[in-house]
Amino acid sequence: MEKTIKILFILPSLKAGGAERVVSFIAQNLDKTKFEPILLIIGFEKDAAFSVTGVEIHFLNKNRVLQGVTGIFSKLRFIKPQIVMTSIAHLTSVTAIQALCFRKTKFVAREANIKKITKIYHNNTTLPFGKTLSKISYKLLDAIICQSKDMADELIELRPKISHKVHIINNPITKVLSSEIETNDNSFPQYITVGRLHNEKGHNRILDTLSVLDFDFMYTIIGSGPHKQLIKDKVEELNLTEKVKWIDFTNAVENHLRQSTVFIQGSYAEGFPNALLESCAVGTPVIAFNAPGGTSEIIVDGINGFLVDSENELKEKLSQLRKQPLDRLQIIKSVTDKFSKEQIIGQYEKVFSNLIKS
Repeated sequence: MEKTIKILFILPSLKAGGAERVVSFIAQNLDKTKFEPILLIIGFEKDAAFSVTGVEIHFLNKNRVLQGVTGIFSKLRFIKPQIVMTSIAHLTSVTAIQALCFRKTKFVAREANIKKITKIYHNNTTLPFGKTLSKISYKLLDAIICQSKDMADELIELRPKISHKVHIINNPITKVLSSEIETNDNSFPQYITVGRLHNEKGHNRILDTLSVLDFDFMYTIIGSGPHKQLIKDKVEELNLTEKVKWIDFTNAVENHLRQSTVFIQGSYAEGFPNALLESCAVGTPVIAFNAPGGTSEIIVDGINGFLVDSENELKEKLSQLRKQPLDRLQIIKSVTDKFSKEQIIGQYEKVFSNLIKS
């Protein structure tokens, strides 16, 4: 029997988040006859927002990534993985540098965002040492997974010497979805947005649009984040308090998506919008502002939703979908083949296998 490839996936935590959910999903769904996945979590087991099955898990129980550096080193020595994969930039930096001590191990990073947009909205001040560490870490990596073409193009533009290491693999549909199709009453639209409550996510431009609609509706916002109060203030300013429902966290996002009329995304950038993808996967159409990232790789205009360039265009498309809803089976079909578990996991397995052969 051919020996399995041992892969150590390292994450800051198992809290609710796109990177955490996707990476742990990949670990759980690799072909166990070919791969032996192991999860190493820097944070605390008590903070896990979702369960992980069929995968060995180690928790370092540390508050911050930097506090886990020695723990990562110890686990690498003990587990002796052939491949290490990380996601989130600062974790990648402190992990990849350890490649200097583990020459036989292949190090892989999964990019998590569009850097030029993150720089604008997060005001991250990186110290010179951090920039140097990041630059060195990219040189030490054996492969870099980008979630979208835009993300890959930006990375190659910034670091052309590593272009041969870059692979584009979209995120998979991570939920096992039922075949039931929800029949919605389009006469009373139920709109929804799922995501972190931060200015980068563009909630305000959605609210501005909803405030000028000439028909009744309800709008559900699922998520938490540092700008929740600012967004709530905007809701009150626009007299939308009675039309907005808030949900900080739920394990039943799929049900809310299925029961909604339209998923609206206001983001100024997305690495790869998982909630938008899952909305399509349950047959709920999407309208999103055209922005860098993977959004344009999911939306097929007029098939599963629309890309818009302005608040006025968002208003027009919301009115259009109210009168002319899209076929829900058609919406589901537009994403289930391209972003299926089998398709995406197969692409990861190919990258991992080729690394070991190289």
